[in-house]
Parts: sequence; structure tokens; C-alpha cells
Amino acid sequence: MVLPRIVYISKRKKLYDIPDARKSHVNPVPRLAGISFFPIMLFAISVCTLIASGSNSLETMHFFEPTLLRLAALIGGCLLLWGVGVRDDTVGVRYKNKMVVQLLSAMILVSGDLYINNFNGLFGIWAIPEWVGILFTIGLVMFITNAVNLIDGADGLASGISGVALIAFGYLYLQRGMLFYAMICTILVGILIPFFYYNVFKTTRKLFMGDTGSLTLGYLLAFLGVRYAMETDFEYKQLTSPVMISLSAMFIPLFDALRVMLERMCKGKSPFQPDRRHIHHKLLDLGFSHRKTMVRLVICAEIFVILNTNIVKFLNINIVFAIDMILWLTLIQTLNFLKKKKTLKKHKINAINSH
Repeated sequence: MVLPRIVYISKRKKLYDIPDARKSHVNPVPRLAGISFFPIMLFAISVCTLIASGSNSLETMHFFEPTLLRLAALIGGCLLLWGVGVRDDTVGVRYKNKMVVQLLSAMILVSGDLYINNFNGLFGIWAIPEWVGILFTIGLVMFITNAVNLIDGADGLASGISGVALIAFGYLYLQRGMLFYAMICTILVGILIPFFYYNVFKTTRKLFMGDTGSLTLGYLLAFLGVRYAMETDFEYKQLTSPVMISLSAMFIPLFDALRVMLERMCKGKSPFQPDRRHIHHKLLDLGFSHRKTMVRLVICAEIFVILNTNIVKFLNINIVFAIDMILWLTLIQTLNFLKKKKTLKKHKINAINSH
């Protein structure tokens, strides 16, 4: 119901994502779809919570497992990011200002007693001091938020990969009986489905989620990932490497962003300088369409989730991480080789034509 109105308003107010040398689309596209994500999520959570609490039964109290403090932290931090995203999509915001807001949002989240306090043996690290966990989580939340924003470079890619992560988290939370978190995952998947349709399959009424959508989505995924990985109860000790499983759900955006930032710094550039180094740019440059690029990367995200959630039961967490990195680096090097081969072939053809 909301998305068609956003298309209408965007066109009337001329609020478009304008193509440039770094972007892959050729026509101006309305970019305000993400404005609807956060308000609709709050509305759906409110309605579902009222329905769940309607029986006045003590059993329903388990439904509200995330204390009011954590829920308030989530809403407060998300509202800040939603506000800066709206401003960026309409009039623009400097990157430094966005980083300040992201820092504040991450600090609000950890103030709700939400931070990673155990690495489960990853890199040989187990329980960590509270202050280390808080600082690490602040940086991690900011990184995840930016990673989802950076992967949003092909039609349906950010929403598709986020959908895979949300379905995985929803299933995992359902297994632990943490129904409130499973409900949030389900609501977000429901929000992304119509957007995915407009973003991928519509032509004349195409929509982008914009920074509002990608920042909000990244922040919510960070919240869900940190909460799943956080040691809080006896059930946690019965889980198999929750940190690794949380990492697996967001593997592609996280490690693509990390790789690109390291490559930029090795070239003596700012890690935040825009370019075409991301994995979706590599596939697009090889001649794949937006849809084929999206399908391939979403399938890769599914493979990482399914592979890790199963083999982590039998192998050491560090071995699983090493396998992931080998697969990831092999994929990147293969794409680099194919791109270089295509460039050389193009130069040869140009040389022949010039003669």
C-alpha cells in the first residue's frame, strides 16, 4: 500500500537517484522506499505484541524476552539512523556526519546491555572483559551498518542477502524459543518482499531503498546478530558456536566491505573513498545483468549459511573460518582473473580494429 505512494511522491518532488560513473543504472530512479521500513516495522511489532499479550497469560511473558531496555535501545538507535538516512536521500549529508550518527546509534544499542561477551574460541578467544566487548560491539555495529549500505549496488542485492540473513536468524531464534526476535525477523522479511518486487521486477515503477533503507536494515541485522551471539543464559552454552553462525549470516557484505577497505588503504587511499571494487561491481563488469549478479550472490550467501551451520557441529570454529576465507578468496581471485582476461581480450580487439 505504501510503496506506490512513494513512487508517486518521488516523481512529483523529483527525488531520484541520479546515475554517475560509479553507479550501474542508466536512468534516474526514485530512492525513498527505505523510508517506509522503520515505521512499518514499528507498526507491525506493536500490533503483534498487542495480540500476543491479549491472553493475559504468564506464558506470553516469554514472548517479551528482549527486555524493555533492549527494545528501547533498538528503537532509539534505529530512529537516529532513519532520520539521517531520510535527510541524506532528500538533501544530502556529509559522510563524516553520517559516521557520527552511526557511532551514536551503536552506543545507544550497547547501552541497552547488548554486546558480544564471548568469542566461543574464535582465534582462540573465549570470554572477554565487559569494556572490551562494548568497544568491539560498537565498532562491529558500525561496520555491519556500513557493509549493508555498501553492498546495495545491484537490483535486489541488499534486500536479497539481508533476506537470507533474516530467514536464518528467524529460524535460529525460533529454535531457541526467543519468539520476539523471531517475530522481528519475520516482519522484516515481510517488509522486504514487496520492496524486492518493485526493485527487481518493476521497470516503470522501479524503486531503490536509498541510504534510509540500507542503514536501517544494516542496524537491525547488527542488533539481531549481536543478540544471538551474546552469552546471556544457560541455553547459550548448549549452542554450537553462535558467534560463527551470526558471522555466517552476513558473511558476504562483511568480508566484501573489509576486503575493499584494505585494498583502498594498500593503494594509499581513504578506506571510505567510493570506487568499483565491490564484488557486485566485478560481476557487472564481466557482463552479468543486475538480476544475474543478484541471484549469484544471494545463492553464495545461502551456501555460506547452510555450510557453516552444519559443519560447525563437527569441525573446530577456526577451521570453519579458514574454510570460509579460502572459499571467499578463491571466488575473488577467480573474478579478478576473468576481469583481467576480458580486459586483455578487449585491448586485442581494439588493436586489431585500429590496424
